Amino acid sequence: MKSIHRLASISLFLVFCALAMLPLTNASAFEQFSEDGDLTNCAGCHGDFRANDYTSLSDGQSWGNLHNLHRSTMLSGECDACHLASGRFPVPLDESAGGTGLDPIGCMGCHGRAEDNVAGNPSFPNGLGAGLRQHHTNAGVTDCLECHADAIPANFTPVGENVLPPYFANPGTGHPDIPNESCNDDGSENFAGAMAGLDNDGDQLYDGADTDCSISAVPGQPVIGSMLLQNHPNPFNPSTHIRDMCFCRCSPSMANLCVRL
Repeated sequence: MKSIHRLASISLFLVFCALAMLPLTNASAFEQFSEDGDLTNCAGCHGDFRANDYTSLSDGQSWGNLHNLHRSTMLSGECDACHLASGRFPVPLDESAGGTGLDPIGCMGCHGRAEDNVAGNPSFPNGLGAGLRQHHTNAGVTDCLECHADAIPANFTPVGENVLPPYFANPGTGHPDIPNESCNDDGSENFAGAMAGLDNDGDQLYDGADTDCSISAVPGQPVIGSMLLQNHPNPFNPSTHIRDMCFCRCSPSMANLCVRL
């Protein structure tokens, strides 16, 4: 009888070990921005999406009402880009009605990249948000680790900052304010006073500070690159800022030249 109990205990122990060694599942840690319009899921850190006093966690700037900023400014009033055809709530992070000419992928249209959703991603076929998840992991937020193996940088390397999110690459029809440059050279990601664009690949480097955004070298030709340094008040309009940019021209026969604008 003791032998039977011993075998049963060993069997349960082995089953437990086997379950513990299974890879993380592909289920979504947060399937929607909030559970019931409350301060849960993403809203637990970012606040109410419809509140009027959102302050960015990346640059400390006030963006006002996130909902109106997305709907009215970025998407020209196109509600279906983020919402389901069945109603305005819930709001899934990776599903929507699609809008005019837009893929039906909701938030992932601007905050994910199709090139990350590949077989080599351990979270495939739910790999659109790999860069977004690693952005949170590298910032010390561990929620994504509960369900997504690609939230761990050692498990998967997202494509570079210079790779366009789906809506940037194909903004559909009637959405002129959707950014089309993920390195933010033109400042098109800087809505509502934001001082930097998105961290698409999750490495905590923004815009020109990310080496993915540097121009590739051409043999025998000088390389021109840029790096964002700091902001200064605009003496002609105190409500805006002039960005201090350093442009460098380099070649084997000449030293680096740096011009500040």
